[in-house]
Amino acid sequence: MRPLSIDVHDGLDYSRFVREYLTPHKAVYIKNAFPQWKALGKWTPDFFRKHYGTREVTVAGQKEELGRFLDRVESATPDQPVPYLRELGVRSLAPELGDDLMPFVAYALPNWLRGTYPDRELDSHMNRASEVELFIGGTGTKLERRVGESDASHTGLNGALVSGFSDLHYDPTACPVLLCQLYGRKRWWVFSPKQTPYLYTKGRHSMIPDLDAPDLEKFPLYERAEGYTFVQEPGDAVYVPPGWWHTTRMLSVSIAVGSTFANAAHWKGVIDDVTGELEAPKRDAMRAFLKMDGIMKALRGPRLGEESHFKDNSVRSSLRRVKQAARSLLGRV
Repeated sequence: MRPLSIDVHDGLDYSRFVREYLTPHKAVYIKNAFPQWKALGKWTPDFFRKHYGTREVTVAGQKEELGRFLDRVESATPDQPVPYLRELGVRSLAPELGDDLMPFVAYALPNWLRGTYPDRELDSHMNRASEVELFIGGTGTKLERRVGESDASHTGLNGALVSGFSDLHYDPTACPVLLCQLYGRKRWWVFSPKQTPYLYTKGRHSMIPDLDAPDLEKFPLYERAEGYTFVQEPGDAVYVPPGWWHTTRMLSVSIAVGSTFANAAHWKGVIDDVTGELEAPKRDAMRAFLKMDGIMKALRGPRLGEESHFKDNSVRSSLRRVKQAARSLLGRV
């Protein structure tokens, strides 16, 4: 692998984020991304153990009390890592925890995934994907692939983990993700879609099991891949665009939250992804619904690049939004 330097900004301006990273689908590392969050400095292993230690969570397909899992996390080593507690909805663990993440970081707004959809499975998937999720791991924990997870899986919400398999992957539903580190440190590997020919991929997963020490005899093309590798610190966020390959490894006890989102910069890809395997006429009806749904969400605002999340109700603004939404969505989808 040929390492590249990811763009790093301290408190990146939202309009610049939209212009230089969100719209062109480019990864970025943002320092001091959420200084307003109470969770920063508050959400520690001791905090979760004291207040939520008896809550039951699912780790590697097994149910376990959170406090008992945290005990294992804190005693983990690189040679004896623990599995990753991942994709646990923050509000499903405890609704009041959401207050510690407010006001939410602007880089993941607006989020068009939330809504009401005519198909029950799609409604569940889109709204589930929009939830802010909690990730906890110990020293040496890797983002691992689940046993039985399909290469084309759109949900990936069930199943045990493949121990030791560092899951270089891209996320489903053509959505970006914003990962916010609250406690501890983790190492990242991130690759643009242009590097796919060198990553030995099958579906949305790479077959390379260990990016720390890749077997170049078995995977010789990986040496030609160009990607970002860096360490994420508390208080900082990483923006991973749709279709970008990524994985992580914990360098210490790590607590983070992630937000999967979509808006005008990604909606065409979302429509293509969620309707791609449907048969006509359901596919055509769903595409029509999602196009109109995108227009309505664009009208409700805010527009990309606007720092304010207050709606402008003027007639002139509404007409401008109609034209912008129709041009960007109906003209391209």
